Amino acid sequence: MRARRTTFLCMAPAPQPIGLGDGRDLADLFPLDRSYTFLNHGSFGSVPHEVLAAQQRWRLEVEARPIEMLGRRMDDLLRDARSAVARFVGTAPHQLGFVTNATEGVHAVLRSIDWKRGDEIVTTDHVYGAMRQSIRRLADEFGVVLREVTVPLPVSGPDDFVAPVIAAFSPRTRLLLIDHITSPTALVVPVVQLAEAAKARGILVLIDGAHAPGSIDLDIKAIPCDAYTGNLHKWVCAPKGCAFVAGVGAFAERLKPIATSHRYGEGLVREFDWQGTRDMTPWLTAPAALQYFDRIGGDRFGGDRIGWERVRRHNHDLAVWAMQTLVEQWSVESLSPLDGSMLASMAAIPVPAQVQKRFASEVALQAHLYDVHRIEIPVIDWKGRWHVRVSCHLHTTPDLIERLGVVVRSLADGGDVHVA
Repeated sequence: MRARRTTFLCMAPAPQPIGLGDGRDLADLFPLDRSYTFLNHGSFGSVPHEVLAAQQRWRLEVEARPIEMLGRRMDDLLRDARSAVARFVGTAPHQLGFVTNATEGVHAVLRSIDWKRGDEIVTTDHVYGAMRQSIRRLADEFGVVLREVTVPLPVSGPDDFVAPVIAAFSPRTRLLLIDHITSPTALVVPVVQLAEAAKARGILVLIDGAHAPGSIDLDIKAIPCDAYTGNLHKWVCAPKGCAFVAGVGAFAERLKPIATSHRYGEGLVREFDWQGTRDMTPWLTAPAALQYFDRIGGDRFGGDRIGWERVRRHNHDLAVWAMQTLVEQWSVESLSPLDGSMLASMAAIPVPAQVQKRFASEVALQAHLYDVHRIEIPVIDWKGRWHVRVSCHLHTTPDLIERLGVVVRSLADGGDVHVA
């Protein structure tokens, strides 16, 4: 059914966009196909043109002199990259190792613990699915017990996470595995308070910060954890396969990469720097991504430097506006406080019940939004209730969110509006 074009009535003023001095749209900085509405940066970010060019230069240099680059120079090159990343995330360079993604980082930590049958891992039902599977593997191999705490939606504030998680601790609890920003529900978790409670009971703490670097002002040393892992290919927009894991304090001495190679037993940095032959250019390019977002807007763009603080504020403000606007337009209940106090650069918004009734599954709705309306956004089934997760970065604009609002509202009203 083709309905007439609907005019979107904005319920609140949209955040003012950041402008470049040369008048270009910020989306021009990215190689995104702008014929569709991209609202899923949180799954896989888009790498800016300039950062891609930096990676290509590294690739060409490696291919021009592969033995020299990989066999002789790589330690020094990775040292420089590691130092830049460590400064950005608030940890010491000698405690940080590069991995391809946060899932690998979590698994490296889990495999670095001497498990005993009956040891418990406490997490919440908001945990990323791959982490749940990693724990299942530990259960199969070592008899580890998963204690998954239910934190019902909607949440009224950070305290909704604290009491049930602490109540789940027992004398058998060996590890607290907690997300810094939840993937399926886009909530910022009070990790400091939870980590303090766990450490007071002698429990190891692993923070899965897959969505944190570049999305919030991250300072690992301020979190009383034993290990922290995060992606740089999401909000930092480094090339795919760029992530890190940090061991804190004494745990750094036992942290091992998944791949055991020639440097086994030589310490965290040496072991993680050489995990066998692999493409290390994403790691080498991480400083270019960090520097790029710190200086865009100035220099050759002819305007004021934007910097990471403004990047994070832009993305957060737009995510909050998206939640407030879509909740009102779709007449649904917010999953977290409407002031945005538990959001970073993403927001999860329930789809109207009328929309859910029209599709056989959340997968079918997601496919319809993409195939028919060219809207790329995840639709998540959370215990029988569906929501979309809107991600915001510099290439995200209010009109993209408005377009999503119009399409879903039309579906709720029984139509299927097509917006150019």
